[in-house]
Amino acid sequence: MLKETKIFIFLFAIFPIVDALNGFVLSAGINLPIGVAYRLVCIGFLVFQIARKGFPKKLYTVLSVGFLFCGIISLFIQTIVLQNDLSGLLYDLTNMTKFFLWMLIPYYVYQRADVLKKTSYEKIFLTISVLFTVGLLIPYVLGIGNQTYAGSDAGYKAFFFANNDTTIGFIVSATFTGWYLFRQTKETKLWTRMLVALLYLGNLLGLLLLGTKTGIVYGVILTIVLLLRFFFFQNRVGTVAKWGIGAVIIAVLALVVIQGKAFILETLSGLLQRLTYFYNLYNGDLVRFITSSRSEFLDSAFHSYTYSGNLMTQLFGYGFSTRVATWGLGDLVEMDFFDVFFSLGIIGLIVTLGLLLFFFITSCKKRNIYSVLFLILVLYGAFAGHVLFSALSSTLFGLVCGGLFLQKESLCEKE
Repeated sequence: MLKETKIFIFLFAIFPIVDALNGFVLSAGINLPIGVAYRLVCIGFLVFQIARKGFPKKLYTVLSVGFLFCGIISLFIQTIVLQNDLSGLLYDLTNMTKFFLWMLIPYYVYQRADVLKKTSYEKIFLTISVLFTVGLLIPYVLGIGNQTYAGSDAGYKAFFFANNDTTIGFIVSATFTGWYLFRQTKETKLWTRMLVALLYLGNLLGLLLLGTKTGIVYGVILTIVLLLRFFFFQNRVGTVAKWGIGAVIIAVLALVVIQGKAFILETLSGLLQRLTYFYNLYNGDLVRFITSSRSEFLDSAFHSYTYSGNLMTQLFGYGFSTRVATWGLGDLVEMDFFDVFFSLGIIGLIVTLGLLLFFFITSCKKRNIYSVLFLILVLYGAFAGHVLFSALSSTLFGLVCGGLFLQKESLCEKE
């Protein structure tokens, strides 16, 4: 394997550690931009290696270059039209680098698909899964770290920086680890399967500790789907083996529930109290409650977009700093496609959807674990946000999109 691909794998496998370290430094009141420095190193590496490799004359290249070019032009036009100062420009540039990550990572993988196919690309995701789990559970056992929700005892996120980003990290980790566990049933040694099973339980515990309603519900649904798929659609494992494995799984789950009953009830009670609090805060408004006020953010943002600015800002967007400074509730809708529309305008939304449509078509052709993760992250970003504009989630999304170019086998079992 080329040295540069080893660097790539290392850089993007350790980002959970970087995020946790960044959160630890910030919680200690130390002004040390570890996350920014790490992101700039990753961006610099990707841009240099992509330019060095050259650009194949394919539709994917046109879409990717158009996406990058549009983002840079939008930033330039917004700075002039909105008369942003240096701090506003740097703020917008910081957000754009996060946005570019999910485009640059898969293009790097695309250029080196032949090399990366010979490596264990999936081990990047397993490493990320381990680091997320260890990074949450060790501080929890030591009794240090931060709560998920400030000023509340509900949820626990250790030193990871953002609630939604960390939830996305555990959702991806649990999905990939669960798939890997059942796919490798007959292909790995018993002790390896046991370690992967423990890792999956650690992922589920992480989702429970975080205490977000999306994470907890997803963990339950994922486990049910994986078990149903294993027992009824897994053709590589015999019936006797299935029932034996099933009995072990049920016994382990029962033991976990019995031994951790008090902890589970305490966590769910905290979540229920928080949901009740917000339901009462919203005066029983179910739309605001279900969308966590995103419906209100969206109304405010549409009003600002419609009644301020001019044709240029509507075409190329208002950026990020201007929205934060002047849009009030609409400064962040937390629904990615709307935030793309308001921040990068009509043109930005079109080029973003064009690139995502290309990935979607590719995912439909492959129908593998990366296809599933791609759809999960797109849907999460569409309704809950924090996928396209977050450094952690954008990195994960980029790795998932890159995986679409590598793995060919279908999710469907073959005799």
